[in-house]
Amino acid sequence: MYITKAEKLLEQYKYEDALKMAKTAFDNAMYNDDNKNLGKIYGIIAKIYKLNEQKNKAIINYRKALTYARNSKARSLESELYNSIANLYIQNDSTVSKGIDHYNKAYNTARKIKDNSRMIQPLLNLAEYYILNNDYSKAYIDYLTPARVLINKNSSSIEKTKLNNLQGKYFLNVRRYERAEEHIEEAIAYASKGIENNSSNKRLISDYYEELAFAFKTKSDIFKKQKEYRKAYRYIEEYHNYLDKSVGLKKEIDLQRATIKFEVDQFKDKAEKLEEDKAERDSEEIKWQISVILGVVLILISLAFLISAYKNNLQKKKLNSVLIEKNKELIHAKETAEQVSTLKSQFISTVSHELRTPLYGVIGLTSLLMENPEEKKKSEYLESLKFSGDYLLALINDVLQLSKIETNEVKLEKVSFDLRSLIEGIVNSLHSKQKNNDNDVHIDIDKNIKTTLLGDSVRLSQILINLIGNALKFTKKGNIWVKVKCLDFTNDNYHLRFIVKDDGIGIPKSKQQTIFENFAQVKNQNQEYEGTGLGLAIVKKLVQLHNSNIKINSEEGMGSEFIFDLFYEKAIKVENKSATIGENISIGTSNFYILIVDDNKINQIVTQNILKKKGYTCNLANNGMDAIEMIKKEQFDLILMDINMPEMNGLDATKVIRTFNTNIPIIALTAVEEGEVRDQAMEVGMNDVIIKPYDTQQFFQTIMKNISRVRYT
Repeated sequence: MYITKAEKLLEQYKYEDALKMAKTAFDNAMYNDDNKNLGKIYGIIAKIYKLNEQKNKAIINYRKALTYARNSKARSLESELYNSIANLYIQNDSTVSKGIDHYNKAYNTARKIKDNSRMIQPLLNLAEYYILNNDYSKAYIDYLTPARVLINKNSSSIEKTKLNNLQGKYFLNVRRYERAEEHIEEAIAYASKGIENNSSNKRLISDYYEELAFAFKTKSDIFKKQKEYRKAYRYIEEYHNYLDKSVGLKKEIDLQRATIKFEVDQFKDKAEKLEEDKAERDSEEIKWQISVILGVVLILISLAFLISAYKNNLQKKKLNSVLIEKNKELIHAKETAEQVSTLKSQFISTVSHELRTPLYGVIGLTSLLMENPEEKKKSEYLESLKFSGDYLLALINDVLQLSKIETNEVKLEKVSFDLRSLIEGIVNSLHSKQKNNDNDVHIDIDKNIKTTLLGDSVRLSQILINLIGNALKFTKKGNIWVKVKCLDFTNDNYHLRFIVKDDGIGIPKSKQQTIFENFAQVKNQNQEYEGTGLGLAIVKKLVQLHNSNIKINSEEGMGSEFIFDLFYEKAIKVENKSATIGENISIGTSNFYILIVDDNKINQIVTQNILKKKGYTCNLANNGMDAIEMIKKEQFDLILMDINMPEMNGLDATKVIRTFNTNIPIIALTAVEEGEVRDQAMEVGMNDVIIKPYDTQQFFQTIMKNISRVRYT
């Protein structure tokens, strides 16, 4: 009873009262030869020495306490004392190995008696030591993992706080920033709860403040690693705020403990004498010495406190100066990051052109050679070459598409389109995939949907092509269902639910959260699947662009179901007179005279041969200057104009041509992304844009559309 009261008084920093209670308990324990309680009392004395920063005396008394605990076979107390001694040993470089050894003894002693609460502390202390010494792997595997298993709802908030802080530090080191931030947020929550529940315990609150400071420092480092410098700066301020609070509380505690130092020594002396002969001797001389020494101690402590306060003030000024400099550096870093972002966009545009131009030659030439029936083996090789070119082009297109979405360059358009025609067209375009795996595709569109809608048909096509294409790829001799349900129709607005379902290989639960990440693929042990691994990442971002989300229901071996909701307006039907223009002109029945303007010899050969196969006559110009001279001398039906050329580029050449010929159709034939070049092309007077490499059928349709406009208007 006396020991429990002494411990509570100690927690309240009522050192004199705690010491008096401990003296009474000591007398009773000595009289009854109670080794267990003697161990507890010496532990209290050691704790007081520790609080007064007298480490050597604290260690001596902890050892005495440990001796009594062993004799009485009080294993829980023994484990606690090993941990307390280790806390002191670990602070000194010369005794670090002893500290680690004592932590292990504390853990093993508690484990023998299955005392989970006593096992947690040494594990957390060892994890903290190895993290501070950059051995993150050992800290996580050997100590944090078993500690996480032991901690439960009954564990203290300080233990939960410390565990999450250390886990946050570990995941920061292995660059798993989301996991790191989750643990740090939990640490902050537990610390805040601990402060609220222990408002009277200054020492514990000081520890919570210290843990909060540690948490915000780690959180700042997380955002700093991700180059989010403003957030990093905000959280480093929180770090200093809680560090100052912790230091302030410790100073209050220092003042409270100052008056007890000598009384602890007196109690120690008394305890030693009682152990020898269980007798007390007091004298006036000792009392006088106590008064003198106590006065000297108080003066020394006061001086030490003043010196410490002065040094802290200087340190704070220095830290403020450093923070101002760091803030300037963070602002500079932000500006640099913005410049890098601009350069990245320019780089993507340039790379797009430089990669597409040679691909145009490769795919075009192989297409032409494949039409030659000679040498069957040669044709097989060319098919493989064309497949490789198509695959590389798909990868480039996916990467560029993803980059544009992430940099907010993709904007949703509003055009009229027929939903049923769009879906049927997509399914027909994937016929070869469907045939390869012997699959059946079923289309089910709600009858309540008037299929002509107003929205971005291009983005919807991209979403469905990826989802249906994946379903066909991962299903063999099975079924794919494409369903569109009308969930609501009010004020000419449709709320539609799209479902793409298959009965293929399915997706394991462990992979369902990662398949929407860049370059992620689902594979099984027996099959390898081609693909860039970007399709579902693009799907997710395009669905999010519509302010919606995509969901997945799947079981391995049982198929997959992708579900997303989109909103469209009902389209107003307008008579499209221009749709019939040019229908009377067949692609291959007119001998049109076309000028090809391109500085790349291979591209010239490809385009010229493709046109000649349809019976068209062609002429060539190597740059914009040559094209202008030829157009002045000859009558052409259409011009295919490259954009990037030496001497004079396609845009500048078109400006000049429009000064003397406003009727001739000019089509930009370029490897640059359409969105980047279309506005510029239209501004200078071009009529259309074809992106290299192109689909041959689409190529001729674009040519016929523009020639027919001139002939029939």
